[in-house]
Amino acid sequence: MNILHINDKITISGGVEVYINQLMTLLPKYNLNAFWYGMIKNKSEYIISDKKTENQQLINTDSLKDFVEHIVATKEIDVIHIHSISDYKIIDICTQVRPVIRSMHEPRIVCPGQGKFLRKSEIICDKRFGLHCIYDAYKEGCCNRHPIRLSKALFNTYYEVHRASKKYKAVLVMSNYMENQAVKAGIEQSKIVLNPYFTIDDTIEFHQDDKKMKRILFVGRLSKTKGVHYFIKVAKILLADNKNLVFDIVGDGHDGDYFKKLVPSDLAKHIVFHGWQSREQITQHLHRAHILAFTSIYPEAFGITGIEAMMHGKPVVGFDVGGVSTWLKDKNTGYLIPVKNTMLMSEKIQHLIDDEVEYQNFSDQSRLFALENFTPDVHFKKLHSLYKSIIK
Repeated sequence: MNILHINDKITISGGVEVYINQLMTLLPKYNLNAFWYGMIKNKSEYIISDKKTENQQLINTDSLKDFVEHIVATKEIDVIHIHSISDYKIIDICTQVRPVIRSMHEPRIVCPGQGKFLRKSEIICDKRFGLHCIYDAYKEGCCNRHPIRLSKALFNTYYEVHRASKKYKAVLVMSNYMENQAVKAGIEQSKIVLNPYFTIDDTIEFHQDDKKMKRILFVGRLSKTKGVHYFIKVAKILLADNKNLVFDIVGDGHDGDYFKKLVPSDLAKHIVFHGWQSREQITQHLHRAHILAFTSIYPEAFGITGIEAMMHGKPVVGFDVGGVSTWLKDKNTGYLIPVKNTMLMSEKIQHLIDDEVEYQNFSDQSRLFALENFTPDVHFKKLHSLYKSIIK
């Protein structure tokens, strides 16, 4: 069985690309051949990238269908799996040539701003896609406000909800939250398949130099949507009474300088910015961390970092947004906290530091829950079954 994955890019720049890259590595173990192409429009041409060869070529709009048909024919593609693509023309062509599965990695299918988040107010949008999106784009900055780009975003969302979704053989979602958003937008329930993300069990022995010093970890993009400023607030609250703590911030992003200015000089040794880190380095951070703090304030579609920490036996204290509750079970694998409630988050982190018995219980439950629900085998068995059912 041959599967063609189409994304806007092939470079590893976020969770979507990490996921597809893992698919490329693991699918052959399930007798599935995977191909990955990046497709994105640049003015009147499309930039096409082949992950296998890393080659790029420019294809004009009129030749795009012929190009896709050529790939499908030469690679003997059975199913096209679309990921982070908004361009309606690419989607339309794909649905014409082969059965299509659509992964809903983020709310881009049902939201022109792609995030269901009102940026200026820093609150989650719970409205269904409609004309109010135009007003919100200008008032809240939740979508590009350039008239041409905004109109394209609105049309792409309209096309996905009212046309493309009827042609998809399945819409793959990773969390209960995304499933609810798809249904709310009007996508047929019968086409929605819930299959959460997975993580690899790469636990290793790690020597902790100073067991008295507890490390609280944040991993993610340095943006306000990820709530790094709330992570720093939590750090300040806890460090006021306990200096045997280090708050590690792993990641990079456009708001990095803003966050660094929030840290007083006397706390610089306790609130540490590590910048971008390799996969191996992140694994080491996960090993030496005591707790993962998940501080996103926008509706995460899932939150892969959470299950990575759980696979390492690390409890998570996180804001209850988006799909987080799919993997973070309150008072079992950690604590779910009302969004932005930094005081309660601080209290729960301190409680897990103080109560060794409960910490160990949460640690054991976290790893067990990850092993039972978020391994590659669990994910791929369901995905493989879905591919086969579509071909039949």
